[in-house]
Amino acid sequence: MQREKAKVGFISVTCPTHIEAKTETGIDWVNNESVNNAVNVVKNMDFDVVQFNKIVDSVEDSFEAADLMIKEDVDCVIIFITTWNWAAQIMQAVRKIGKPVILWAIPMPLAWNIGGLAVTHGSFDEVGYKHLTVYGSVDEEDVLKRIKSYIKACYVKNILSKSTYGSIGGQGMGIHTGIIDANQWMEEFGILVSFTDQYAVVVEAEKIDRDKVTEYHNLLKSEYGQVPPLNDVTERSIRLYLGLEVIIKREKYDFTGVKCTFDLSDNYCSACLAQSRLSSRGYVTACLNDSNGALTMYILRLLTKEPLFMADVNFIQKKEKIIRLIDDGSASINLAKNPKEVKLDFQPTLEAKASGVCTGLICKPGRVTLARFQRVLGYYQMQIVTGEAIEADPKLVYECGYPMWPHAFIKLNGNIDAFIQNLRSEYIHMTYGELKDELLAVCDVLGIESVAS
Repeated sequence: MQREKAKVGFISVTCPTHIEAKTETGIDWVNNESVNNAVNVVKNMDFDVVQFNKIVDSVEDSFEAADLMIKEDVDCVIIFITTWNWAAQIMQAVRKIGKPVILWAIPMPLAWNIGGLAVTHGSFDEVGYKHLTVYGSVDEEDVLKRIKSYIKACYVKNILSKSTYGSIGGQGMGIHTGIIDANQWMEEFGILVSFTDQYAVVVEAEKIDRDKVTEYHNLLKSEYGQVPPLNDVTERSIRLYLGLEVIIKREKYDFTGVKCTFDLSDNYCSACLAQSRLSSRGYVTACLNDSNGALTMYILRLLTKEPLFMADVNFIQKKEKIIRLIDDGSASINLAKNPKEVKLDFQPTLEAKASGVCTGLICKPGRVTLARFQRVLGYYQMQIVTGEAIEADPKLVYECGYPMWPHAFIKLNGNIDAFIQNLRSEYIHMTYGELKDELLAVCDVLGIESVAS
């Protein structure tokens, strides 16, 4: 189980000549109140803070601080520049910690700390230490926003390096943009990719007691506005969900992709209900075993608890900058304004010869962020765009020919032509809230290009 809060190390630094010294006007060089204020403001961001309770003024102190940060497995370290400091005192310790760093100095003329900030920043650049440089007070909103976004990005990076992706089945529908190099994921992100055959899910599905299937069908009826009767198709859909849960728990998969079409969907049932139910409880799973889509959503999940939507870009009204997103039926129930508006129906047999149960809803209005992890000539980039999920005439769901599927209507910010140029998959991934700054910070920390429309 991955922890849900970022953990931040906090190390205050000065130099030997300032640790207990006073200026010519009789004021302490080191302002302890500024240290306490900085620590408290980070705690108020709802992060766990691991503070080294001594102001570092020597190499020996810095190694002691490094040992604490390693022991606590912090996601990143704030090095708080209290005065002019000697970068040489912390260089080896930062290398030992091996995590991204935020260099922060609060404007104070008595401290001369802008010099310490600059020389440390330059020294880190000399040797390639990943870091963010911040000069600003604890009451500057833009400063705190940058710090917060960077900490969350560092948390994402650290969690990725401890995560296992479950690739269930092979390539879906010839989608090359969902195929990955497992070794590249390990090298760049530290993610372990493991593989499970779809037949293993069917085997587990068929082991489920009939009583459990009936019980789960009754649960669905209590949550949704419409649920199909418990016939063979509905039973297989429920079994597939329960079987997937067994696989995920047994293999300890932190997130998954499931091929489904056309193996499961033609020979057992579609995975739509199963993936909808997983998504509804906050678990990330991607349709068509689109691994890059799964990684996009996993990063979004680490940044927010809002529901996620993996959908095809069905139609774009360029002049109005409105895009229509439609999913084959695996959307989370939490995307709707009211769960009782959500309808479960049978999957069309053109898409799935064995049918299955799919989810039908219209996504609720609100500010949204859309993103997509993608590669160009083997190098990763992330497309990022913001917008507004809007109310639309419910009759519009008939225009695509599949009114039983989940829809979202999004008015985009930014340049619509740039959005189209940067769209390198039929899929885009949506969540509620403004996450552009956090995603840009994730790109920075992971060392990948950001493509913001």
